[in-house]
Amino acid sequence: MCGIAGFWQKEAAYGQIEAMLNSIQHRGPDDQGQWFNANRQICLGQQRLSIIDLSSGGHQPMLSETGRVAITFNGEIYNFKELRQELEKSGIDFHTGSDTEVLLKGYLYWGTEVLDRLVGMFAFAIWDEDKEQLFLARDRAGEKPLYYAQKGEQFAFASEIQALTKLAWVDTAIDHEGLLMYLRLQAIPAPYSIYQGVKKLAPAHAMLVTKKGLKTWRYWDPINYLKQKPLAISEADAIEQLELLLKQAVKGQMIADVPLGAFLSGGIDSSTVVSFMTELASGGVKTFTIGFQEDSQDESKHAGKIAEFLGTDHTCEYLTQQDSLNLINRIPEIYGEPFGDPSALPTYLVSQVARKHVTVSLSGDGGDEAFGGYERYDLLDRAEPWIKTLAPFGGAMRSAERFLPRKAALLAPYVGKDISKLYQQYAGRFNNEELIDLMGSYLEPSEFRRSWDLKGFSSRRRAMMTDMLIYMPDVVLAKVDRAAMAVSLESRAPLLDHRILEFALRLPEPLIKDKYILKQLLYKRIPRDMLERPKQGFGVPLRKWISDDLKDLLIDTVTPETLKSLGISNTKMVTDLISGQLKGHVFKEYQLWTLLVLCMWYKGQKA
Repeated sequence: MCGIAGFWQKEAAYGQIEAMLNSIQHRGPDDQGQWFNANRQICLGQQRLSIIDLSSGGHQPMLSETGRVAITFNGEIYNFKELRQELEKSGIDFHTGSDTEVLLKGYLYWGTEVLDRLVGMFAFAIWDEDKEQLFLARDRAGEKPLYYAQKGEQFAFASEIQALTKLAWVDTAIDHEGLLMYLRLQAIPAPYSIYQGVKKLAPAHAMLVTKKGLKTWRYWDPINYLKQKPLAISEADAIEQLELLLKQAVKGQMIADVPLGAFLSGGIDSSTVVSFMTELASGGVKTFTIGFQEDSQDESKHAGKIAEFLGTDHTCEYLTQQDSLNLINRIPEIYGEPFGDPSALPTYLVSQVARKHVTVSLSGDGGDEAFGGYERYDLLDRAEPWIKTLAPFGGAMRSAERFLPRKAALLAPYVGKDISKLYQQYAGRFNNEELIDLMGSYLEPSEFRRSWDLKGFSSRRRAMMTDMLIYMPDVVLAKVDRAAMAVSLESRAPLLDHRILEFALRLPEPLIKDKYILKQLLYKRIPRDMLERPKQGFGVPLRKWISDDLKDLLIDTVTPETLKSLGISNTKMVTDLISGQLKGHVFKEYQLWTLLVLCMWYKGQKA
């Protein structure tokens, strides 16, 4: 696990790469490496967090024997031993025990098609001197980030956005489209960023940079697996197959030359991962959770019971509400651009706890998107028949909305409309109509329409695909990556093994409804009564915070002047939201948190 950065410029300023790397030192505090090609126009750099092959042999950037090819690599290739054996049979020699060397020599042997053979999480850049090209790629699910910037003949890349702002030629004016995306989604999806001069490489995409320009392509697409004929498989066989795939994934992700553990919330996903770890580990498994003194947010008792049953070496630290509040000012620094998911706070805190004991921690991320765990999927299932049946009365219902019973009033705005608008309300922050009021326009991610325009699939399947393509990489995985790497902790997610995702995408829908198949598998390992409880998010008491603890910060930070500077024209709409929330007339705490984080980030940039 590392932080990477580099550039291709006509004239290289020698201090640039050092400034870039220093800004992401937290991603890899163990070692720093820099490499320039002969004419010093190409530079690759890395901050290393040593995980596999702790010797100097794992130092990066790494060169091929001839010096023709150089690589800087962030992530882990879990099947690197199998790939190494395959390459050795072809007569290729190795000099280190690192997965980086396997990736480098895999590129030399297979070219860009090496991507199809990789099992792992990664973002990397490979310079090929003979071909005069820079090859960049990002893993299928989007666990590892990769930002880039281009202006004329200048190109640069980095793991985090703040590294690119160290280059004077990168345009850091606010990007209107990126801002619209943030207000809609609480995070900014690829390819957008908050800056006009910076883009994100999307998950499962690769890029070639040559003197002719940029060429980008998708090398893996989950929609292709969803479109295949569903597997003709019994429930028992499906459970058996999933068990084999999970065992394979967890075993591969337990490879490390440093202490390793797991996050354990007590929910289905993390409990599944830890149950396999305890089966596969040669010694004890370390697990971590945090407890909150506020009972409504505390899952630690559930996690403790699971840990006791599985026999893990469990650590739980109890935190006060003030611990979370004290962290708020660090959110802009940790994420580099606006990031409005409040669960970033407990995610950072549990990462901080784990890092005291281990360098690598496995998680249950991906289970909700792959196996249908979010409550919004059930809400869509229940709402869709009514939205269709009541379509002729949609106009009348909207006119009489304030006189309707609560549930009917909540549904009225969506009757007779595309069900995707209701999904957006469940999964987003500001909807299209609100964005038009706020900024005069709205924008939908291209992946959003790709998912919702799928023909012949249920709303549940289309919502799950939307989450897999947008919410999972750009909210969930971005949250975990930045929070964990801020404390130099590597987080791994076995449920995101692409072989598991491909299998889940082809399962009959009843098996992926409300994590049915995952639950049936886990009930074979942990008593059902220890697991059956309402789903509880990893959250914070946001309504209380916004209306009480953060009231002064909200009023002082989300000001009309700051909003106008950001390009938000309808400042009255925001001041009315704040006033209504503080008076208890409306409850828009998630929208207000999104605006608070945005304005905090902006003021930090201007400081």
